[in-house]
Amino acid sequence: MVRCNCHGAERAGMISGDTTIAELLAAHPALMDVLADFHPHLAQFRNRARLLMMAPRVSVAQAAGMASVPPGELLAALRRAVGAGTPGLEERAAPAPSPAVGPPPVLAGRRTVHLDAREDIRRGVEPFARIMAAVKGLQEEDVLVLRAPFEPIPLYEVLGRRGLAHWTERRAPDDWAVWFYRETGDGGAAPTDLEPATPASGASVLDVRGLEPPLPMVRVLERLDGLEPGQELLVIHERRPVFLYPQLDERGFVYETREAGPGRVEILIRRDRGSPVARG
Repeated sequence: MVRCNCHGAERAGMISGDTTIAELLAAHPALMDVLADFHPHLAQFRNRARLLMMAPRVSVAQAAGMASVPPGELLAALRRAVGAGTPGLEERAAPAPSPAVGPPPVLAGRRTVHLDAREDIRRGVEPFARIMAAVKGLQEEDVLVLRAPFEPIPLYEVLGRRGLAHWTERRAPDDWAVWFYRETGDGGAAPTDLEPATPASGASVLDVRGLEPPLPMVRVLERLDGLEPGQELLVIHERRPVFLYPQLDERGFVYETREAGPGRVEILIRRDRGSPVARG
């Protein structure tokens, strides 16, 4: 079993079902190994992009749900690893699979777009780009039906900011179905995507509008890792990315920013020919 050289039982006793994964790992970084060894679904926190996206939004209790175990079971493992007792553990049982009753009546008759991300996630492939592409293609009355091996909790907030409500069904411990839809009569249409300005020859375009921080920065830095000297990336953003600029300076990128209109900022980034290319 993994043990942490942490700050003792007093600090460890603060771990509760409401503790976020970000708070947990900030206090006890070595617990990353405990999470990864506890269940394969929790090993995804080793992925930096997923960690940045999910850790601030997923609690220990929710992580237990992703592993299909009672919260008290995961809490006990975490507290044992830091040498603490188990007072006040939440003993709620893991939710039982729901019968496959289908979506609520409000969605009857709507066109559905199906996206099964289970195999991608099992193979370690990030499905976020596929999901967002499907969301962008939805018409006002369309419904996106997402299948995943665990409850995709971070997506609720991300897609909620795009005007999408959700309805979740747990069909089996490793089979979740989530309906994402716009509620009729609420005026909650998704943000309108304008066509990007024509970039310089050879530049690619990355639209990060509507993504929940820190995803815009993560997506930009991931794309820039493979940018060759002289190549350009046009980023479409909702605002000036003030926290991105120092990262670009540190990595030797050259960039220009243009206010293209309300809620639309364009950042043209290119790799200086003298700066190194990151290789994974």
